[in-house]
Amino acid sequence: MRRNAQHEYNAHALGRILRLDANKIKVYLNRLHNKGLILRVDKGVFKAVCDITVLRENQLEHPPTLLHGILLECTIIRRVTKWGQGAPPKASENCYAGLEKWLESHEFVYRSDNHSWFRYVWWSGRRLTFTIFNNDKLHVFLNSSRNPICYEEFELLLSFLDGYFEEIAPFKDRRVVKLKEVGVAKDFKELRLEGVKSVSLRAFKNAWARIYYKDDVQATRVEFHLNQVMPLDEALKSLSVLTTPVNYSGVVLNPLGNRRLDEYQDVT
Repeated sequence: MRRNAQHEYNAHALGRILRLDANKIKVYLNRLHNKGLILRVDKGVFKAVCDITVLRENQLEHPPTLLHGILLECTIIRRVTKWGQGAPPKASENCYAGLEKWLESHEFVYRSDNHSWFRYVWWSGRRLTFTIFNNDKLHVFLNSSRNPICYEEFELLLSFLDGYFEEIAPFKDRRVVKLKEVGVAKDFKELRLEGVKSVSLRAFKNAWARIYYKDDVQATRVEFHLNQVMPLDEALKSLSVLTTPVNYSGVVLNPLGNRRLDEYQDVT
């Protein structure tokens, strides 16, 4: 059962597999359940307890770590003095003419309610929202909850933004671009929540985590959201580590020291 921890068994199925009497199997299953070594998922149906040893030895489902809910911010190098009306401003040391004309040529729409220009752009089957505010800030938002991206796709997105905003924003300089929000998620096809629809945890004011079943992707999503402004070059280093697959076959280190995790089975 531990070698096939994702499957459920009853006494008759195990009896056929092991060529043992089903009644004896029932006794064994009840003993294992009383010792907490297996779980009863239904009347007469059991499965192995899934701990870190089972994960490492059996290489159970290990979906990739994906990104969504990404909000990037950058200061533009051109400005508009009269938002949505009038001629473009004259060029000066800190004010470059032609931004409003550039926005109109790129099909941006002016919003008078919050004094901003915005447009939607489809990139790789995902919708991007571009917004330029009257405080010279450019926001790029990628929701993509239904179709999150991997780290390599995130780098491709940044390359696309480099070219798209080359005339008005220094996106190529990762030190001046800020990552304001990001969601990190894993979608488990075999994991199910029993008795609840979702579990949420807000550990800090600017971070929260949630586990829930996402119908449109038919998977249990484990996600962590961070609302913390940090330079993009530093964020890329962190996201690269977070999205690197874990190798369970090697020695796993833990916060208690340089030992294997199977020496600390009670540590979660």
